[in-house]
Amino acid sequence: MGRSYVIGEYSEKYLKKLKAEERYGTTGILLGQITPVKTYIVFAARTPLKDHAELPPENPNEMNANDIEWVSEHARQVSRMLPGGILVLGVFLIRPSKMTKEEAHDIFRKLATAVEAAVTKERLWSFTEEEPAERVVLQVYADSKKMKVRAYDLHNPQTPIKMLDCKPSSLTAPWQIMEATINVDVNIPVPVAAEHKFDKDSLKGLNSWAKQIMHSSYLINGQFKEPENLIGEGSKKKLPVEVQFLTAPVPIADGEVDALIEDCGSSVTVKGTVRCRAYLHGSKSKVKDAIQSLKRDVLNTVFIRCQMVFEDQILNKNVDGDSSSLKAPHRVFAPVLPSGVAFCDYGFSDEGNKELEEHFKELLDYELNPAQLDRTEEVMLEEMGTEGIQDTQELPSAQPQQPVEPEEEKELEHSTDETAPSFDMTFAASCPDTSAERILEAIVELAHGVAAAAGVGVIAVAVSVIYFGNFIGESA
Repeated sequence: MGRSYVIGEYSEKYLKKLKAEERYGTTGILLGQITPVKTYIVFAARTPLKDHAELPPENPNEMNANDIEWVSEHARQVSRMLPGGILVLGVFLIRPSKMTKEEAHDIFRKLATAVEAAVTKERLWSFTEEEPAERVVLQVYADSKKMKVRAYDLHNPQTPIKMLDCKPSSLTAPWQIMEATINVDVNIPVPVAAEHKFDKDSLKGLNSWAKQIMHSSYLINGQFKEPENLIGEGSKKKLPVEVQFLTAPVPIADGEVDALIEDCGSSVTVKGTVRCRAYLHGSKSKVKDAIQSLKRDVLNTVFIRCQMVFEDQILNKNVDGDSSSLKAPHRVFAPVLPSGVAFCDYGFSDEGNKELEEHFKELLDYELNPAQLDRTEEVMLEEMGTEGIQDTQELPSAQPQQPVEPEEEKELEHSTDETAPSFDMTFAASCPDTSAERILEAIVELAHGVAAAAGVGVIAVAVSVIYFGNFIGESA
């Protein structure tokens, strides 16, 4: 029996709406979930128009490299907003009547390849051999009510795009929610050859940590469950499931080398506690699939936050100088589907609800109600104050910590904007002299509170930049 494909009611209505508005030539991306037996299309979002144009181009078959790059960049940014279990599944096209079948297939190949390449660049993980290599391409015809779904093979791009039988469904049944809190303490060497200390290539140093996370053991609600067991087995209701990850060094095979000597001028330390979330549809989700989705969300959210910090510093041309008020992006969830599945966004402390609403509208073409924004975790952190933040940071460190004077602590506690709760990522720099060199010590703290099954957790990712000579560490 082959795979089955399901399109959610929201996606179906959205695509029909675009057709009714005669937005022929419109392209967009499809979001959803791939399970061992089914693929669920749960959300569709059109590509934002360039230069505030009112309508898409009349001849989409004349797409050039810039147009394809525009679509793939949209997919890359949307992929940052997805929780564990939800992926960019493919692309769609509101096909004009004058477009031939060959032209449509050529566009789909170009778009699907570019989109997958764009979202893959921001992953610290790879698909397993058991996971389907098919991605969805969907056509809505301008001259009829037809909506055709086809499959595109990522491994064999030149193979024919085959027709799929896609069934509509409300997909409003409760989804299984998986949640976890993970401590992070990673040191990333920055090579001397790097253009500056916020070089995005430095984030490749997270690969070693990513392997450790993917190989970690787990407990589900405090108990071990076999990977082949059903995640909801023994429970009548789909209550949120709390997972604890037990990390250990990744085993090294005989003859394998896992260390190198690298000439580095600085290091970036990512440190703190990360809260993650994943969604699974259906009553037959296995433990191994749920754990895998949750682990991938851990890797995604750490990588995205670090990358946004780097991008912000480069954008502000603060690539080498000191900074004392770098604000961290915080994760805010908002349910966008009737089933309660929530997408997220990352906002800096000076961004309020309006910026988040505009971001959802621009990238997802979704009118967000402010009441949908879930800031519960941040509000709890604000109530905890800086004392809670300090408690979560008592992790082993190779560098001595400077004591915080009472006046400085008080200033930190009251420095947040009223529109954004106490979710800080401050960048404090000091340059004391040492025997022959000057050491820049910077700490970036990212924190927000979370309600866990067993109590309250706090997110805090600290990024420190420390200049030194040679560095001996694990390879990626």
